[in-house]
Amino acid sequence: MILVPAAVVVAGLAVGVAMLAAGARGPAGREPGGDTLRRCYSNDPDTISPITGSDEVSQAFYQDVYESLALRDFANPDKWVGYLATDWRFDEKKLEYTIHLRKGVTWHPMRLPDGRMLPETEFTALDVKFTFDCILNPAVQAADLRSFYEDAQAKDPAKRLKIQVTIVDKYTVKVRWTKPYMQATEATLALPIIIPRHVFSVDEQGEPIALNYSLKEFADGFNQHWANTKMCGTGPLMFEQWTRNERLVLVRNPRYWGKPYPFSRVEFRCIPNPNTSVEMLLQNELDFAGIAEKDLYVQQKSSPSVIPGRMVQVDRRDGGQWLQFQASSPPVPGHEHRTVKLVEYHDPGFRYIGYNLRKEPFRDLRFRQALAHAVPLRKIIDEVFKGLAIPHPGPFTPGTSIFNPQIKPLDYDPDRSRRLLAEAGWKDLHRRGVLEKEIGGVLVPARFDLMIYADAPGFGTVAEIIKDSWRQIGVEATISPTKWALMLQRLNNREFDACMLGWGSSWKEDPFQIWHGSQADEPYSSNFVGYRNARVDALIDQLRVTLDEKRQIPLYREIDRLIYDDQPYTFLFAEDATAGYNKRLDDVRFYRITPCMNTQEWRRRVKP
Repeated sequence: MILVPAAVVVAGLAVGVAMLAAGARGPAGREPGGDTLRRCYSNDPDTISPITGSDEVSQAFYQDVYESLALRDFANPDKWVGYLATDWRFDEKKLEYTIHLRKGVTWHPMRLPDGRMLPETEFTALDVKFTFDCILNPAVQAADLRSFYEDAQAKDPAKRLKIQVTIVDKYTVKVRWTKPYMQATEATLALPIIIPRHVFSVDEQGEPIALNYSLKEFADGFNQHWANTKMCGTGPLMFEQWTRNERLVLVRNPRYWGKPYPFSRVEFRCIPNPNTSVEMLLQNELDFAGIAEKDLYVQQKSSPSVIPGRMVQVDRRDGGQWLQFQASSPPVPGHEHRTVKLVEYHDPGFRYIGYNLRKEPFRDLRFRQALAHAVPLRKIIDEVFKGLAIPHPGPFTPGTSIFNPQIKPLDYDPDRSRRLLAEAGWKDLHRRGVLEKEIGGVLVPARFDLMIYADAPGFGTVAEIIKDSWRQIGVEATISPTKWALMLQRLNNREFDACMLGWGSSWKEDPFQIWHGSQADEPYSSNFVGYRNARVDALIDQLRVTLDEKRQIPLYREIDRLIYDDQPYTFLFAEDATAGYNKRLDDVRFYRITPCMNTQEWRRRVKP
């Protein structure tokens, strides 16, 4: 499983919150929204830097502001489309990419904090080299990105990096890999979101942070850079303003090298409550909203105007709400209502409960297995998600060639959980209903904190169901709803017991980032649970240098089996996503790769 920074579902971390769309009413007599695409987000991230930010919200902000050298085509992910690169060539003998850059591309206008304008600057090879230098600096808070370029087997830290980036001329760059890598094309062209050297290399006064971009001095300045709350890219949208807890506004780039963005303005409103977003959708005050079935409104009147399907219409003139979930009806994709078109699509990724394996009682495999067997997964899928989810038993997506078909979701079996705990020495010594065990001379209770995302009510319901089930086997969990920014801090600082989160899937997965033991103690890495398995490490190391896809499959499947057996996560489910969008939009499509949709394709419907 991989979290691709350019296309992340929970960014670094997915948390069960759909990216929504919202806005305000237009003046009377005018089309609501006009030429503004109205979207929204749930909570502010710490940073909107594409290098140090890895969450879903920041990615949605910068997706159309910054650009990569190339990206996979949405409609055909096996095909690459050039953006800041016009073409490239790979020398298999040298393991070297020669990349030709697009000429005449300028960076968006940018002001220093004191209001002075930085000079207009053209995008060149200096920016590409600078971006790689920032990612590869070990003190920059980008361990998730850096993991793609590091050789975990290298004993000498000076030789750990496995790429060399050189400038040939103003519009040509060479990226040479020192050893074969299964995702070299992805890591060379798509992962580095190119940032402007003339902005991120200077301090608030416009003076160089450090002349050597590999120094810790430079990294310290970069991690806290003044531009981390602004954006300066080459894309079709430009940053205008960000007011925390209120809104972020982007405007069309009039000098964009490619096709103009279809809307002159994009406004993201901060709306933490998903019910509010749905209500704004129904009131024609937004353009797109992810809809969680568990949060849909219930009809208030009998004899509504019902249209068969997963969503049914309720006539507002009868005093009812507009949407109601109907679990017994088959899906009707693309079903239309008066102002909202309802859709259902696959959102690649999965949900899980991750355990901090550095702490007791999670070091004990039997304890983790007992927790997993005590999760009533089918009940959660049926009652909370109304059947719109499937069990996801391991780190790789069921049905794909890399998934091990022999692994099955663990049975819900509380009696087995109790036996596992008893075998591991857990006892209810004080007859209080909570098990205890002496570990290292200290009596440890089977009690821990479960951190969940504060603004996803449905996942609060899931956590409560799991908590109640765990309580029945003598394990007590305290649910801690946490705001997203604080949640990221606690994960990065390893200051948590257990957490309920999600990962988004990339088109081609490299398990190193999340599952390799070398990343367990790496600051800001995705292996925040501290998972280590020497056999898994060896298989991942072998997989990463295996270029033959047929030879990769048995390696993937053994990795899948070993992680499943270790249960560092209690693997939960993968959801189908449901959403509604205003019928004033045309060409709204959904794809198999994250982020599932490309707003650059969207259009305003032309009225006859």
